[in-house]
Amino acid sequence: MDSNIGKKLDGRYELLELIGVGGMAEIYRARDIQEDRTVAVKILKTEFAGSDEFLRRFRNESKAIALLSHPNIVKIYDVGFTDKVQFIVMEYVDGITLTEYIEQQGVLKWNYAVMFTIQILKALRHAHDRGIVHRDIKSSNIMLLSDGTIKVMDFGIARFNRENNNTVSDKTIGSVHYISPEQARGDLTDERSDIYSVGVALYEMLTGKKPFDGDTAVAIALKHMQTAPKRPTEINETIPEGLEQIVLKAMQKDPTARYQTAGEMITDLEEFKNNPGMVFDYKPGAAESSSKSSMTLSPVSEAEKVRVPVKMEDYEDEDEEYEDEEYDDDEEEVEERRSPVIPILFAVGAAIVVAAVFLILMLLSQRFDKGGNSSSSSNGTLHGVVVENGEFAMPQLIGKTWAEASKEYEDGTLMTLVKQDEYSSEYAEGYIFEQGTVEGRMVKIGSTIVVKVSMGNRKVEIQDFHDRDYEAVKKQLERDGFKVKVSSMESDEIAEGRVISTEPPAHEFAEQGSTVVVYVSMGAAEKMKIVPKLEGMPLQEALNRCDEYGLIPKVEYEDSIEEKGKVLKQSIKADEKVMPGTEITLTVSSGELPEKEYTWEFTLPQGISGDFQFRLYVDGELSSTKTVNVGLTASKTQSYTIKGQNGTQKTYTIIVRNTANGKEATYIESKITFTSDSFEERKVQNNSGVFKQLTDTASSSSTTPTPPPSSSSTPPESSSEPVESTTPPESSSEPVESSSEPVETTPEPSENILQ
Repeated sequence: MDSNIGKKLDGRYELLELIGVGGMAEIYRARDIQEDRTVAVKILKTEFAGSDEFLRRFRNESKAIALLSHPNIVKIYDVGFTDKVQFIVMEYVDGITLTEYIEQQGVLKWNYAVMFTIQILKALRHAHDRGIVHRDIKSSNIMLLSDGTIKVMDFGIARFNRENNNTVSDKTIGSVHYISPEQARGDLTDERSDIYSVGVALYEMLTGKKPFDGDTAVAIALKHMQTAPKRPTEINETIPEGLEQIVLKAMQKDPTARYQTAGEMITDLEEFKNNPGMVFDYKPGAAESSSKSSMTLSPVSEAEKVRVPVKMEDYEDEDEEYEDEEYDDDEEEVEERRSPVIPILFAVGAAIVVAAVFLILMLLSQRFDKGGNSSSSSNGTLHGVVVENGEFAMPQLIGKTWAEASKEYEDGTLMTLVKQDEYSSEYAEGYIFEQGTVEGRMVKIGSTIVVKVSMGNRKVEIQDFHDRDYEAVKKQLERDGFKVKVSSMESDEIAEGRVISTEPPAHEFAEQGSTVVVYVSMGAAEKMKIVPKLEGMPLQEALNRCDEYGLIPKVEYEDSIEEKGKVLKQSIKADEKVMPGTEITLTVSSGELPEKEYTWEFTLPQGISGDFQFRLYVDGELSSTKTVNVGLTASKTQSYTIKGQNGTQKTYTIIVRNTANGKEATYIESKITFTSDSFEERKVQNNSGVFKQLTDTASSSSTTPTPPPSSSSTPPESSSEPVESTTPPESSSEPVESSSEPVETTPEPSENILQ
């Protein structure tokens, strides 16, 4: 069992199991007790702990990753360097390596390969923008999550390219199957070396094979420098031509013939993804021209062929696959001719480094002297922050200006802030928008904290797009980070579909994310069409006219009393000028009458009481029945909700029945005509005196109501009172009184008791 299992690093990280072994370090799955999360801990192997060179590499790795924050890069949480152990705490990625996935699948579908490659390039673009070159891109250094997310890891040999541009002393390090020609030769390397390695990884995904193999690592390295790779389509003929061109462009021997940035390669991959049938007009190498011609690689000179900084015997005991072979810094090199200036530069550089170290030690000494000694600040308060055992909880810096934060901590007694300027679309210029250590995390006094300070939104120069194709201009502006709004104009000089001008105009600078208006020519004015009047036409005739004028009709229907199929409205007014192909919306009558709804109200006379049954007939058919108790003094307003289609007429009849004595009579009969915005009521009968008849106990016979128009059958009544006959009862000997009282049009407010 591994002796490290169960140990706690820094009293916080409990090592659970060994999950990987690299050339320099062992990787453990661990539990962060403080944050209660699973992490990965990389610990430098004990045999290298005494080597200053390996310690330098290990520290470089931690510095490099600490500056990176990207969803496609494995995050670094913490670093620790003591006399006994050196470790890095990283995000734990639950997935498999790209190597393992390729072994499972054999050959990847091209759309998966493109998706993975774009993510790898986005991670590298983020690193390259910060001056960091990976130099060890290979499929075993790329993790694949179950949702298809890519995580690039192991920036163990990354260099701070902007700070250390002299790479004369850099040796060729990295897996030999993915190594760039300039790395193999020991030449200066930059971002383009990573692009070559990405090209190799993409080649491997598409074909299931590495482009070069051999019996020894040196043989493979020589092939990278001298031999053109077999075209991917010779291995897998299903690979689209455009994608093969991208692979071979990335793998050019001459760095100047490759993609110069990760962003350039992303652009081509995105365009290819959107149009898999496209091909590119590349001219890789010295004298190539046609995108469809074979893409031979740049020749290698005889002088370059002998510059191999490794020995054959160095790799005699390596495994046959050479998956994890590395060129070691401590191995001897084959002698090569170098400029006599190099040793002088190296000596001067060493002297500068020694002087810088001495100066740093002096400054640190002075800082500790201010407080007496380092232990004197182990407890207490500094800058309003509580310090315990030499540690403090990291304060929130995000949202402060750099001037405020740097002034507050300028003496360095609590921490040293390092400014990193970056563009930000969310924070105004001068404001801190990211800090290297999150708020609340315990930090040792004197720690160096990197903060990102906004330079404001990035401004980009608007190119001169005059007389260029609009679609190409739109793509370019979107690549530059702009939103695009198109505005059409007539032009006798610029052909249809080509750009007249932009706003902002050419050569002015505008913020990324802002909108650029592109004025596009519609051609000469005489090409435009006058819209005809289509309202009032039958639909088919209107459609024929649209076809004649080059308009594209869109039909929408609307209920109307107008004839079915008649055009009611048009979205573009008649006599307006439009380009052929313009869409016009026609609103057409459905021929169906829209249904209207109104409330019909009437008021019962004063002084009546008892239980009365009200039956409503619509065109002779029973619609509703309800029995209500009518009080002696209350004037009750009765109401009905009535519905009808526009333009129709209906007869409404209400028959009242006294439930106590069975008498009933017609109370109201009206004919109602529904119009588009109201309804008209014509009273046929309004017998308000009917209640006197119904409550008169002198006669036992029923009052004969005025019957509503008969229907084929009388609908059953919903009242619990029995109905004696399906036909109106015989006339009473008492005459039916017709009240001359007018119907109240403005009833007193009261409760609706009949619905």
